Amino acid sequence: MNILIASDIFGETASHLELCERLTKYHVVTSISPYVQTPPRFNSESDAYHYFLKVGGMENYAARINTVEGANETEVVLGFSAGGAAIWASQNSFPALVQGIAFYPGQIRHYLETNVICPWQIVFAKFERHFNQEDVLNTLVKNKNLSLYRAPFEHGFINPQSENFNETGRKNALNCFSNLKATDQTAKLEAEFAKYYEKFGNPIVTD
Repeated sequence: MNILIASDIFGETASHLELCERLTKYHVVTSISPYVQTPPRFNSESDAYHYFLKVGGMENYAARINTVEGANETEVVLGFSAGGAAIWASQNSFPALVQGIAFYPGQIRHYLETNVICPWQIVFAKFERHFNQEDVLNTLVKNKNLSLYRAPFEHGFINPQSENFNETGRKNALNCFSNLKATDQTAKLEAEFAKYYEKFGNPIVTD
């Protein structure tokens, strides 16, 4: 498969590149971040967020994704936080897209009218401090082909640089997709997400 992986606001960190490397065993992987140049080393999530806004925020990130090389061949998009929201907003730029995956894409709340063109697995954080996550979920369920889950961890739990990092949460997330080998395994992907996240209650799967 051809996979595009969009980082969070920390950019292409060592842990992000490690994830990309894990998936290159079976896939053609393209990595993208919000930044054209290597960002400075961030001392906190707040520093990363202010830098993200300084270089153009979500508008800049979506624009970068809309012009990514190899978009016509991209079959799977995978994004974290702002990266998850950016690939969601840009999904119509990928005519071959068969699967979308996003983890805690809080900024998705600004793109709820986006036309959904393929099945999505979306894992939200336990809660979000800056907006009502229930409102977002209640709007998303109007779409088809969505599997919506809520993890028992806070926003950023996959990234070791996040103040909310959780080692178990990262391991569970990687296990959901790191063993996929072909595009005909969409059903297996859905089963993996269900195995790790349905047990926490209130999953929503739309037809």
